[in-house]
Amino acid sequence: MDSKVPTFAETWAAMEKLVEAGKCKNIGLSNFNIAQIEEVLKTAKIKPANLQSESHPLLPNLELLEFCKSNNISFVAYSPLGSPGSIFRRDDQVNLLHDEDVLKIAEKHGKSAGQVLIRYQIDKGNCVIPKSVTPARIEQNLDVFGFSLDASDMDTLNNMYKKVGPKGYRTCGVLHWKHSPNYPFASEL
Repeated sequence: MDSKVPTFAETWAAMEKLVEAGKCKNIGLSNFNIAQIEEVLKTAKIKPANLQSESHPLLPNLELLEFCKSNNISFVAYSPLGSPGSIFRRDDQVNLLHDEDVLKIAEKHGKSAGQVLIRYQIDKGNCVIPKSVTPARIEQNLDVFGFSLDASDMDTLNNMYKKVGPKGYRTCGVLHWKHSPNYPFASEL
């Protein structure tokens, strides 16, 4: 690891200068854990506008989400479908698009599993950025505003992670970064 890698505080200060110079309106974080966000907040003149992090029913990131809410940082959920086609996904990981619980909720609402998983994030108050390369699926992913999940649906989805471990698992663990001192998911290894 290059010893000249700037600290989070130095990097954040440089990003704040971009806002001050009018080059951007908001700045945020991606793939940071709570301790790393706290480190940024200690010296930040401009608070992060958002945190982008993997989130789906098998990795609801409940503590991180609550931390962001309590610090007025919006939460942007990526991989809301559990990354079924990702090269980082292990073969033994559940495909949420075929999960029995998700499919039951989808059938109840007359929607697809993907629409339920996207709506789950919206109903949690999160921004959500699903990925698809199929035009029909992209269109379907946008059709998530004509229904809401009820308390029973949310309870089911909020507790799915318990099927796979105490905090669930990530499908985008970016393990090729795990030797970095700044790897945010070291506690999960």
